[in-house]
Amino acid sequence: MGISVEHRISLPTLRGNILSGDTPGARLRQARLARNMTIKDLAAAAGLSIATIGNLESNRTHASLPHLRILAKVLGVPIAFLGCFERLPENTLGQRITKARLYHGLTKKEMAQAMGVNPKTLRGWENDMHQPPRCYITALIRYLAILVDETNANINTPGLL
Repeated sequence: MGISVEHRISLPTLRGNILSGDTPGARLRQARLARNMTIKDLAAAAGLSIATIGNLESNRTHASLPHLRILAKVLGVPIAFLGCFERLPENTLGQRITKARLYHGLTKKEMAQAMGVNPKTLRGWENDMHQPPRCYITALIRYLAILVDETNANINTPGLL
C-alpha cells in the first residue's frame, strides 16, 4: 500500500484571504514574488531596509507616497495597484481629487505646487470645504482624467492575477 504525499507551494493570489491582494502589503508581496525577488532584493533595489519591506508586506506599516513611487517603479506595477487606491470613494469632487492625486503618486504639496496653489487650498478642495475656482478646472481635469482611464482599463496588473 503506497502512500503518496504531495507538497504544494501556493503563492498568494489576488483573491481569498489576507494575501489576496486586498491590502497594500499583500499586493506588494505578490508583485515582489511575480518578479522572483526576495525581500532582501527588493529592499536593496528600493533603497529601503529589509525590516521596512517586511513591515509593509505584513501591513504593520503603510508606505509613504515617495516610497510607493519607488516600489512601483522597481516592481514595474502602477502605484495605484500597490496603494489599493481603486477602493477609495469618488462620491464628491473632493474625493475624486484625492483619488486622482494618489493615482498620480503625488503628495498634497507636490500637486499643489504643480497646480500653482497653496497646499492648504488643495486640502480644502479635497475635504470639500471649498470648490475650486474656474481657473483651476482645466488643470484638475488633466489629473481627474486618470480616473476615467482606470474605469475603462482595470488597474489589476497582468501577470499578477
